[in-house]
Amino acid sequence: MTTKPRVGRPNRAEASRRALAGIDIAAIDPVAILKTIAADPTSPAAARVSACRTLLGMSGGANDERGADTMDAVTKRAIEMMNNKPRPN
Repeated sequence: MTTKPRVGRPNRAEASRRALAGIDIAAIDPVAILKTIAADPTSPAAARVSACRTLLGMSGGANDERGADTMDAVTKRAIEMMNNKPRPN
């Protein structure tokens, strides 16, 4: 008796290998990806806020106005709110 090969969902390593086949990982710019997520009004709000927090943590603030013209009002307000220091009670 021979066993049949397993068919179904691939494990994480196999799925990653397939997804990244033919992609030059060295050419990927993580900062550009985060900026794209933060400025995309169709992205979920939680993803945009998370991307903004990561970018702010990397730059030390939101003084960099590049890309501000591509952000919608909600994204701009979220960045503004994250930059404000919490007020003591």
